[in-house]
Amino acid sequence: MHVQIFPMINQDLVMTVNAGSQRDVNAICNRIRTLFDDDPATFTDDANGNDQFVHWYDLEVDSAMAMSMAQDLRADGTARLQQPPPAKGLPTMTPAQLDQVQKQLATANIIPFIKDQVAMRVNPGAADAAIEFFEFFLSVGDLQRTIAPNMNIFGDRWLFQDLSRTMDLRMLEIVVRAPHARECKTLSLNLNLNLETVSTPAFEKFLERAPDDQKIIIEVQSIDVLANIRSYFDVHDVLSGMGHSLLIDGLNPATLQMLDVGPLKPDYAKLMWAPEFIEMLNPEGNKSASSMIDEVGPEKIILARCDSQESMAWGLKSGIRIFQGHFLDSFGAPKPGRNAGRAATR
Repeated sequence: MHVQIFPMINQDLVMTVNAGSQRDVNAICNRIRTLFDDDPATFTDDANGNDQFVHWYDLEVDSAMAMSMAQDLRADGTARLQQPPPAKGLPTMTPAQLDQVQKQLATANIIPFIKDQVAMRVNPGAADAAIEFFEFFLSVGDLQRTIAPNMNIFGDRWLFQDLSRTMDLRMLEIVVRAPHARECKTLSLNLNLNLETVSTPAFEKFLERAPDDQKIIIEVQSIDVLANIRSYFDVHDVLSGMGHSLLIDGLNPATLQMLDVGPLKPDYAKLMWAPEFIEMLNPEGNKSASSMIDEVGPEKIILARCDSQESMAWGLKSGIRIFQGHFLDSFGAPKPGRNAGRAATR
């Protein structure tokens, strides 16, 4: 429909559309508006009677107004770029600050910080790929820059783990209401560090509100599995009994030396691509990547952070068929709600 989108440094979006696509674009804008239904600014007008969420300009009659808006955006962007970068070495979050941040997080609008990324199952023989699932995750870095810009929330692992419990609960609350998440045939939730989140009333409520035919994959970090083996098996059994799946995330050359993934029998295991894997394909090597792939089953392995053709070639050579990362995204990955479709790969 000849729609062009220009992201601004202040997170605004400027779009140019033709007259024939205006109705469709406006319908999408209204769908996005519903995601922010707790924010009165999305449903009220300013002092001049203008919609505060979306501004429309007819370039045939409003060109001067549109040009003024563009100049204001450029001036704002230039001012932001000229600001000095934030100082390094932020102080580590204290217990008192943790309490303050958790209170902020409990009421903050976290929708802008929830991201999604597709995982594709590749069929190299047919040169095509099908969607395996869409992963939804909370961008912790973006969240920190917004609600805790003057402190390092990652500095104390135990305080951050406590904070991540609140993050998980908020994510469960928000994702289940997002239309593009509800449309996914298979939805993966990347929880920060906590197996225990699956045992909370919030997770039960999430499942009750999720579409009946939607399959849920819960991603848990390998470090949490290592610390809570018994809890891992309990959660695995619970999810399996409900027809859902458990994915062990964050596997890299270091964690493979500490965690024997094969006996855990995960539904999926996610390897984070690292160039060191090329040297770990030797089957005689101790805890090599190839032995883990064989034990878990290459059909269950996801190679994540694929940022180059080299990473994907290594995965295919290793028998891996599910991939995730910017290299695939660069081909124009499909959006949530299209799990039934197929996407060609190069």
